[in-house]
Amino acid sequence: MGSPATHKLEAIIFHTACIFTALLFTCSIVFNYLIGLYTLSMLLVPAVCAVCFVYYLSKFKYKLNLAITIFCVLGNLLFVAFFLNNSGINGPGLVVYLLFFFLVISIVPSVQRFSWMTVNIIVALSLIAFQYYYPALVPLNYRDNLSRHIDLGYVYFFTLIIVYFILTSIIKSYNRERLLAEQRAEQLEIANQSKNKLFSILAHDLRTPLNSIQSFLEISMQVEIEEDEKRTINSSLLKETKYTGQMLINLLSWSKTQMEGVNVKLVSLDLSKALEATLLLQTSLAEEKGVTLINRIAYHTYIVADRDMMELIIRNLVSNAIKFTPQGGKITVSSEIHGKECWITVQDTGIGIEKQDYDHIFSLHSESTYGTNQEKGVGLGLVLCKEFVAMQHGKIWVESTLNVGTVFFVSMSLSSQVDLFPLHLN
Repeated sequence: MGSPATHKLEAIIFHTACIFTALLFTCSIVFNYLIGLYTLSMLLVPAVCAVCFVYYLSKFKYKLNLAITIFCVLGNLLFVAFFLNNSGINGPGLVVYLLFFFLVISIVPSVQRFSWMTVNIIVALSLIAFQYYYPALVPLNYRDNLSRHIDLGYVYFFTLIIVYFILTSIIKSYNRERLLAEQRAEQLEIANQSKNKLFSILAHDLRTPLNSIQSFLEISMQVEIEEDEKRTINSSLLKETKYTGQMLINLLSWSKTQMEGVNVKLVSLDLSKALEATLLLQTSLAEEKGVTLINRIAYHTYIVADRDMMELIIRNLVSNAIKFTPQGGKITVSSEIHGKECWITVQDTGIGIEKQDYDHIFSLHSESTYGTNQEKGVGLGLVLCKEFVAMQHGKIWVESTLNVGTVFFVSMSLSSQVDLFPLHLN
């Protein structure tokens, strides 16, 4: 019939019609021969070939419109031959033509339905009138009355089967499309709610440091501030500005993934060299808070990854660990080989995470949180981490114990030392 992923609903219905029409014609070749309708039996041989051809055009060449047009034109021509060679109105011709119209109306575009109905009416009425005025040209071809009744029963049976399967296919396809539409609508609603929540939080969080800077500048222009007090305010503003800058970087990265997609360049990456600069920068940030950052990334460990993405992932995980680790705490970044995978871990001795929150921390549904020094965060960094890890065919998960610490795991595929050709994924 065709997969919904590769064929439209009309194509699937058309393929169903072709399959059952070919089956009907094939059986009819044998059946008509047995009841003495030899000419009709021979006419159905090229008809089977024509149905198989239009099925091939649509299913494998994806030329649905051309296939439907050929099917409709040949179907009308075949009916004329069928009517004249199978006893006219005394045979099952009109029932077959009505079935043909049902198939046509199921597959043609809506703008063509009235036209094909008009063609159907004109052809049917013309043939009825032709038989009325020239009955000798449409003779009764059955050998006896029994053959006629068997033929009518046979056509009724196949008509019923074809209508049943076509309608079943339409109903199944409709229900499938309806469920998909409902799922898409639900996902879109969730996404919109998440984005609205995110931007409302960001609007507040971005306004706060800007207001602080503005207030400080206004005061400094009007009032003479002592050096010690100025240094304290500068330190506080610098801290807020750093976290706001990180928030903006995450926001811009996330927005790009949502609007444009991300160009992923997978290469054979030396993990220790790729993360060296990032971890040095995070070490200085950790020292400002009185937290020790230890780098235990093994040398000469090669993974299949995107350099920029890995830097952003580790930067966010370490920054998150610094935020939730109190003064005097310790953060360890390490790597371990597990079969064909490399596990990168970021372990801290921070405040920990509740188990019921594991499923939410990687989504926009997580609540805004404050670090041990009241550092504000909206969890966007972890959302980015999950998306970027998935784009590189990796995995990320977390284990935590309250008031003991948290470990984030990132699993990436190992690689040889030979650079891979860049693989661009959108």
